[in-house]
Amino acid sequence: MPSYDYRCQECREAFTVERSMTDSSETSCSHCGSANVSRIWNMFIRSGGTTPDVGQGTRSSSSSSAKSSGGHGCGSCTSHSCSTC
Repeated sequence: MPSYDYRCQECREAFTVERSMTDSSETSCSHCGSANVSRIWNMFIRSGGTTPDVGQGTRSSSSSSAKSSGGHGCGSCTSHSCSTC
């Protein structure tokens, strides 16, 4: 069953609720009981396959960008040791 993270706007306590994805019932704070809660949107890590990096282009365009920026990365950052290039 999926779990959803929330933060209470009254007591600032963070808590997790496990419920069905189709359950749209209201959630209240497990610490103080307030219904004034906000969902915390978590990122997840993809464990397989490939996803192109947004704004990075292809490898060939990254290397041409590196040349145009003086060999200092891909042009999307100012680091000399950018691990995404």
